Amino acid sequence: MNLYHEKHMRSEIADKTYLTKGWGYVAALALLPYAILKSLWAWGSTVGITTKQAVENVAGFGETLKEGPAFLYTLYTIGLDFTAILAILASIFALTLVTSWGEKLPKWLLIIPGWSVGMLTVLISFLTVLQFLGVLPKGYTDGLTSWVYVVTYGGLFLWGVTVFMATLSFQHRIKNKQSP
Repeated sequence: MNLYHEKHMRSEIADKTYLTKGWGYVAALALLPYAILKSLWAWGSTVGITTKQAVENVAGFGETLKEGPAFLYTLYTIGLDFTAILAILASIFALTLVTSWGEKLPKWLLIIPGWSVGMLTVLISFLTVLQFLGVLPKGYTDGLTSWVYVVTYGGLFLWGVTVFMATLSFQHRIKNKQSP
């Protein structure tokens, strides 16, 4: 009877909306607008850029990459910004938390990065909000429309929170599958 009660309680917890696989799918989509925007800029687009100086900065970014690792410059010249690639990898990571192929990986390989990267991303987003509120000094912010910040920092914050929740959901699903 105790085993039935425990199993019943676990199935009730699994039905909670905060433990759904939907978090992972939202996380997988959260950074795609950022990846698209950065790729557009790598292709020479000026969408979201409002000043001539900012256009020159974006256009000159490829030239700046020439001085760094060759593979970064090569990626950029074909329209792939390195941070856009990282955003796509973050989306794939989020999908591993909600798919059957992700459950085949060692649990620690998903749980440790899920918690740590999720926490770090939320912390970075919080610090960014403090910069915009004037509590912390700002970096260079001129020349971009406000929606660009929503896409970049909003997407990062959304990804951090949802990957955090997807990790929690993953842990509970794995625990429920392992219990008799």
